[in-house]
Amino acid sequence: MGLERGNISVEGAAEYTEDRFLGNALSITQPREGFRAGSDAVLLGAAVEAKAGESLLDVGCGVGTAGFCALHRLPECHLWGIELQAELAALARLNIEKNGFEDKTSVVEADIGNRSSFAGVTGPGGKPFLEAGFDHILTNPPFYGKGRARSAKTENKTLAHIEGSVALPEWLQFCVARAKSKGTVTVIHRADRLGDILAVLQKGCGRLKVVPLWPEAGQSAKRVIVQGIKGDKSPLELMRGLVLHEKDGTPTAAATAIAREGAALKSMLS
Repeated sequence: MGLERGNISVEGAAEYTEDRFLGNALSITQPREGFRAGSDAVLLGAAVEAKAGESLLDVGCGVGTAGFCALHRLPECHLWGIELQAELAALARLNIEKNGFEDKTSVVEADIGNRSSFAGVTGPGGKPFLEAGFDHILTNPPFYGKGRARSAKTENKTLAHIEGSVALPEWLQFCVARAKSKGTVTVIHRADRLGDILAVLQKGCGRLKVVPLWPEAGQSAKRVIVQGIKGDKSPLELMRGLVLHEKDGTPTAAATAIAREGAALKSMLS
């Protein structure tokens, strides 16, 4: 059986794989080569806390994995995703159907550096997208600045990993602008970009929480999750953090609960 979205023939095609997340709860079709969603997307989705009826926006959603991980745990919310690359946006829409999220998920193919690309697109309440406010923003921006890494073998991986026309500060400013007052902005990124992240988020958000993600105990964190509340004035808090692997390389119990059972990150930090 084959499914087609635009020019993409997905199931049975050698260039795509079907991968399972959250203990087989989610089925995600994604490119076999190039950028592929993995643990960062799952951890980002686990970091979002929301109430029933609230809106989520995944900026740079790729094939949708991070947002879908959040929505699986928060089924009474509505998810929007923004994706620049047509192929990944088409796959995200396919994954919406495969996972039964049609009534609560929308994917926008647009360029966050080009306001005109959002013309005619609506957000919560039917408002023009760039005028609408979202309750929760989540994002996994490209990890490397221009000139800081070599281009990948595929264009989609290069665009996902290396900043293009929108550098990290502008990317995060877009995210903060899309959040409602008292809405949250949640970012997963490389630990060595923490200063750049805080420099932007501290201008518009407070009650910032920094969660180190350690590959294993005793090692330096390579990733961090940063979450802030728009318009809040409370001070920054360095959280307990999460160890992802035991010394033998097996996932820790906390990491397993997030990856296999869809547990919330917050519950693993207490």
